[in-house]
Amino acid sequence: MSLTTINNVDRRGATRRVPMEVLCLGFSRTGTASMRIALEMLGYNETNHGFKVATNPHDREMWTEAINAKFFGKGTLYGRTEWDQLLGHCMAIADVPHLLFAEELIRAYPEAKVVLTIRDPDRWWQSYEDTIGTAMRGPIGVNPWLEPRAAVAIRMFWRLVLGTMFGTPEPAPEVAKVRFVAHYDEVRRLVPKERLLEYRVGEGWERLCGFLAKQVPAEAFPKVNDTEAYHKHITKRNRAILRQAALKYVSPAVVAALGIFLYIRGCFKA
Repeated sequence: MSLTTINNVDRRGATRRVPMEVLCLGFSRTGTASMRIALEMLGYNETNHGFKVATNPHDREMWTEAINAKFFGKGTLYGRTEWDQLLGHCMAIADVPHLLFAEELIRAYPEAKVVLTIRDPDRWWQSYEDTIGTAMRGPIGVNPWLEPRAAVAIRMFWRLVLGTMFGTPEPAPEVAKVRFVAHYDEVRRLVPKERLLEYRVGEGWERLCGFLAKQVPAEAFPKVNDTEAYHKHITKRNRAILRQAALKYVSPAVVAALGIFLYIRGCFKA
């Protein structure tokens, strides 16, 4: 499934359909998009990722509930039943908002192996600032004019996620790097060493496949979502929203205009 596909799957009441086998709990900008593709190449279908979460309003609603319950004391905390509803179609997860619930997911799925994608904090911050940080400070674009609810809802969801993670959607570098290091220390504390792989995406397949007991694929390890690819993804997502808006708003207008044109033309011919 494309990461830019807008979908409306409502998972409430769902149950687990496939085992949860891998929790990839590294921060965004540590190769999580490449890991999503790599895990699916190894057979972990589907691997959920933040990009996929953002494109489903029902998923965003459930994640918002989970965030409000854990961090703001509003509503019921998510347990295994709720996680199976939300993630029951997934064999693996990566990226935010999942890592906000590292402890809960590790507890809910004790049989799952944990991959912690690592990166130097200073290099991580520069990559984050050049992509997500820029996007959070910049304008939403033309989408609100055509599909305001979709564009604004996605923007507000990410501001909630990042604000929860850092204390503000637009953190200072010192604050962000402290939170980055604290998260990695927390995962190391929570996961037994035999279940944990600390992994740099640039290493390739060998260590990852050895840890997961998978055969090394013939294909090269995927490399996606660098800074240029990130901005291309955002452009594709915006186009997807614009296409939906066109189908919703423009097509009826075009049909109506064509009908009026044909009617007027018929009147003149008469």
